[in-house]
Amino acid sequence: MPSRKVEVTEYECIKCFYKWISRINGNEGPKPKRCPKCKRWDWDEGRLSRIEKRLRRDLLKIECNEIKYTTAYGDTGFSSIPTDICATFLNITPRATVEELKTVLNPICYLGPYDHSQYALSHMGTCSDQIETRCFPGWIPVPEKPGTYRHDKKLEEEMVRIEKNVRHELMQHIIDSRGGNVNKNSTYYQYFERKKRLAESLSTYDPLNTRGCA
Repeated sequence: MPSRKVEVTEYECIKCFYKWISRINGNEGPKPKRCPKCKRWDWDEGRLSRIEKRLRRDLLKIECNEIKYTTAYGDTGFSSIPTDICATFLNITPRATVEELKTVLNPICYLGPYDHSQYALSHMGTCSDQIETRCFPGWIPVPEKPGTYRHDKKLEEEMVRIEKNVRHELMQHIIDSRGGNVNKNSTYYQYFERKKRLAESLSTYDPLNTRGCA
């Protein structure tokens, strides 16, 4: 009986360590979207370290759009969705490194050996003034009172605007460095898409059309 050696690709889920091969009609199938055992979308993405999760969470706090909608009770509700460039950045493949995340989070000081390690919109350890343990945009030293600071709202708004522009340029640069490859099967991507669809449905929701319906 004729025989031949057949080579196939074996996949392994990095979450549950299940191994399998993908065969369709006797031929090797495409790369699986989910693990057949644990059903995870991110079966091949690798685990996020604690610092990666924190940096990604901090970035989402900054890079988000707030959607207003009218609730069934006539009140105003709010739903936050990430900006498009942020959603793309967090889903590029290979994914952003810890250093790239720190750079994007702290755009004004990205040329130096700085560390964004505490709060979103914080410049801890990055400003030349070194304001004790907190440093936020808009705080400036008072010359006649050494060691004290006052807040300038216009300066804060300008700093936030500049940082946003620089942050977007940095994210786009990193996205381009990956060839614009986005993992649409990732857990992050699916989560963002669901939030976007929910926000779109809420923005067009009209409670007047549902009142009085049994």
